[in-house]
Formats: sequence, C-alpha cells, structure tokens
Amino acid sequence: MLLRKDGKGRYMEVALSDAAAFLALPRTWGLTQPGAAVGGGHAGYRIYPCQDGRVAVAALEPHFAKSLCAAAGVPYANILTMLSPATHQAIANYLQTMTRPALEALATDKDIPLCTLPK
Repeated sequence: MLLRKDGKGRYMEVALSDAAAFLALPRTWGLTQPGAAVGGGHAGYRIYPCQDGRVAVAALEPHFAKSLCAAAGVPYANILTMLSPATHQAIANYLQTMTRPALEALATDKDIPLCTLPK
C-alpha cells in the first residue's frame, strides 16, 4: 500500500525478484568490490575498532559523512574526502579512543548512523 499526498492508498504488486534486483544494484555496479565505496573505500562505511569492541559505521550520505567528519575533526569538502586514506586513518584514530556507550551517545547526539559491537 502506498499513500498518495491526498491520503488515499493504492495497491501495487512487486515481484520479489524485482525487489531483489533493485537491492543488488550496488553489487551489479561494482560498488561492493574491495576498495570500492561500500567495499571499504568510503571511510564512512566500514567497521572500526573502538576501546571496548567494534563500531559499524554507515555514514554514506553526505549529511551523515559531514557529521562523522566533524566529530572526528576532519574537514569535509566532498565525497572525495571520504575516499582519502588520511580520512580513513583520522576516523579510525578517533573511533579507537571511544567506548561503545560513548559512540552510541555520539550517534544520537550528532545523527551518525552506527552500531556498536562487542569484541
């Protein structure tokens, strides 16, 4: 059921194969290859160690990436900032200093999509 602006809905059938194909587009486009954007190349989309575990960061969208960079003290110019090895290192260094509870508070306070994980 999709709602239109007038508040009325409509029924749509979508084949599961079509939905799966849509969700697989990043893989189809090569974005999941090692070093590509969602294959570790984007500093805002990877798993980093923290003081008491690990943190999975999913700050791909520019507004999330800017928030992550601001928290880590990294100047954000554009997407190329997030592909820089220096940005990867700065964010890794910053996150390594934090505990899981501190990271969860940061996520809430600064609107950064992340999930902490035990060691």
